[in-house]
Amino acid sequence: MDSLVFRVLDRQVVSGLADDLAVADARGTVSYAQLLHESACIAAGLHHMGIEAGTSVVLDHLHGRELVTAVLACARIGALPAETGDFRLVGTPPVLHAPNTEVAWDVLDHAGRTEPLTAPEHDPEGYEAQLRQAYPEIFTTLETGGTIHPA
Repeated sequence: MDSLVFRVLDRQVVSGLADDLAVADARGTVSYAQLLHESACIAAGLHHMGIEAGTSVVLDHLHGRELVTAVLACARIGALPAETGDFRLVGTPPVLHAPNTEVAWDVLDHAGRTEPLTAPEHDPEGYEAQLRQAYPEIFTTLETGGTIHPA
């Protein structure tokens, strides 16, 4: 079976939902194609900073499109949303707090634009269930082709 992030985002773009709304928040809207591009770029930026499959990443005080993008970026890497860890994405706009450094969201985005991260073919055993339990609204809504309306 294809990875969860591929099914909820990449496949939706390929299947004709590229221009449909994926996220609508107080700042505006993001299409499925934009969300795919942004999450793939952020994932590549996070990967350049040392986040790999299995790395715990704390998503702290993220809201709206940044939370959705960060969750999908972590899913592209195979990183684990966690309560504690050496890597923390904090605030709006998010800042990555990594060992010995801090990196702004826009820097992560620009770093990843040269080679956005592709979705993995498969998820490790139990990974999909963990993501669905942590972020049910994100994955259920995107999987059905809907629009996320964060509070």
